[in-house]
Amino acid sequence: MSYPDWVLKQKRKRTLVMRRGENYYLYRVRSVWDRERKKTRLKTEEYLGKITPEGLIEPKVKRVMKRYDQITVKEYGSSFLLQHISEDIVQSLEEFFPEWKEIFVFSCMRLIHRSPMKNVEFHYRSSFLSETIRDAHVSPDSLGDMLRSIGMDRSSITGFMKSFMRDERYLAVDLTHILSMSEGVISATLWHNSKGEYLPQIQLLFLFSIGRDAPAYFRILPGAINSVASLRVTMQESGASNIVLVADRGFYSSKNVKELDDLGIFFIIPLRRNSKLIDYSMEQKRHFMFQDHPIFYSRYQRNGRYMFTFRNDFLKAEEEKDYLRRHEKGSAAFRHISGRMGTISVITNLKASGEIVYQMLKSRADIEQCYDTFKNTIHADRTYMRDDYQLQGWMFVNFIVLILHYRIYNILKEKDMLKRYSPEDVIEHLERISMLKIGDEWKISEIPKKSRDIIDELAIPIMQKSGS
Repeated sequence: MSYPDWVLKQKRKRTLVMRRGENYYLYRVRSVWDRERKKTRLKTEEYLGKITPEGLIEPKVKRVMKRYDQITVKEYGSSFLLQHISEDIVQSLEEFFPEWKEIFVFSCMRLIHRSPMKNVEFHYRSSFLSETIRDAHVSPDSLGDMLRSIGMDRSSITGFMKSFMRDERYLAVDLTHILSMSEGVISATLWHNSKGEYLPQIQLLFLFSIGRDAPAYFRILPGAINSVASLRVTMQESGASNIVLVADRGFYSSKNVKELDDLGIFFIIPLRRNSKLIDYSMEQKRHFMFQDHPIFYSRYQRNGRYMFTFRNDFLKAEEEKDYLRRHEKGSAAFRHISGRMGTISVITNLKASGEIVYQMLKSRADIEQCYDTFKNTIHADRTYMRDDYQLQGWMFVNFIVLILHYRIYNILKEKDMLKRYSPEDVIEHLERISMLKIGDEWKISEIPKKSRDIIDELAIPIMQKSGS
């Protein structure tokens, strides 16, 4: 049988062309010995496809399997969320920094994966961010150079922060010191930290918007600089004037309080339980509810300033139980200190209710706890923290991470979901959603039920923007 040239063109060794009607088909065959007929015969091994003038059309199953061989899988859910809530952040980064891609990608990878610098490039390549924000240079060396570049440009950092600031009240928080492991970081000075260790460290001063519950501003301070002096510079640089300083225990002194008054700064300063300013004889008759627990408190004055003593009976019971486990029951010492257990006392010049003062006090603890989860990665990044400028850039990236964290927190708060989920929970569940590239087409993966529940409750439009 004669075949057209375009059919013969597809014929290869150990193949057979068969015609059915007007169509031609190609098969792979091999010769086998037929014992009964005492001769060889051809045995079909595989159907190779339909022959057309345009070429060979492989079987559908093989075409599909080839597409699956080309599948690319990239994390999608959490990356989508961060882009969804940060359009204004990206816009402001573009305005102030030519390295805006690297800054934003580093921030996202830090929040999603707690990633040190050496792993950012790997996480970026595995994320759908590499498709939506292309060509970000995030190798460890590139990031190190980028951090120094933005760290040298404090005016752009300040401009970025001020683009989000409003004429509102801010909470000033002097955060826990960060250990600096690089001799090149000259802003780190030898100083005793809260654990009594004499180590090189720095201080961080943050301003948080009280009304928006959001980070607004940061400065790095040498470890030995007094917070009151640094607040004066902060007010000048940020333009913020309505500030409430929530200090840590040990900050109180008549000198510090006078300087704060002179600056016109409101303050809330926790006191040590053995402070002579505290009046434990006053009964805490007033109360409010905080996180499903009643908080009892008394309010009185000392030296023209307000004093609050708060008592949390849940915490009091825990402290009493812990003390009695370690000491003889009924001891005189226990009777002497039991009235102080479960209490925290503050001095303030703020005319506000006990509930508002307590909420501001707890906000400091929440902010510090949140930041602690990110600052721990500085030990992994210390190889790249060679000078003050890189440290400044590194802190700016973590500042953006805090902004993103609190945006997720506020969405959860608005939807009344904080009792069930934290921002970290949301990221973890959304991280399970991937994008699959099959051939040239992106498809969203199956979404686990828990992840879908979060998407629905938070009204995240992830399904509307799937694909490419």
